[in-house]
Amino acid sequence: MTGPAEFPRLRRSSAAADAARQIREMIVDGRLTPGQRLPAERELSEMLGISRPTLRETIRSLVSMNILRSRHGAGTFVAELDTATLLEPLGFVLALNPRTVEELFEARLLLEPALAALAAERADAERVAAMRAALSGPDRVAADEALHRLVAEAAGNALLATMLQTLSGLGRASRALTSSRPGVLRRTAAEHAAIVDAIERRDAPAAREAMAAHLRRIAAVAKRETAAGR
Repeated sequence: MTGPAEFPRLRRSSAAADAARQIREMIVDGRLTPGQRLPAERELSEMLGISRPTLRETIRSLVSMNILRSRHGAGTFVAELDTATLLEPLGFVLALNPRTVEELFEARLLLEPALAALAAERADAERVAAMRAALSGPDRVAADEALHRLVAEAAGNALLATMLQTLSGLGRASRALTSSRPGVLRRTAAEHAAIVDAIERRDAPAAREAMAAHLRRIAAVAKRETAAGR
């Protein structure tokens, strides 16, 4: 059990932004740990040298970022800080400010080819088998999403995989849009197979290029369909 954390006093001119930054720094360097309860409001405001209203503003901002958790009647605690939870505000912001189809695919093109290359270096036989199984799924839109998720998981980087999961949630509508066009599903199936083949061969450059080529083609289809107002 860790002892009470030493909260440095802040200049009054710093207000809530500096208080939030100080608490984040204390979490990063281990002075505050996941699940730890913060001192009571009066005590913490005195320790930081800020007013209680400023402290409440600080707490609200950190709660909104999933860094702190407030429990009614129990106090304020450091959150567990798992990757998925920390990225929830990103999904919220993206949902409130919808990206264009072009921006969505631009983000995917930056992320997914790199994930495919990492998967080629790190995927074991069991993960490759799961990708093969996804290729033959009966629901082609669901299979598409599953294949991309499995590639991301095989890359072995939880943060990058969760970032892709956020993008996938935003991209479901574009998947439904593009999959309805003639010939798209057949081409997609062939491109997915090429990605998995490269991963199975442990050919990282080929996996990267296969994923990039697939996304570029789908992006072009989505752009055309969006422009046509479908």
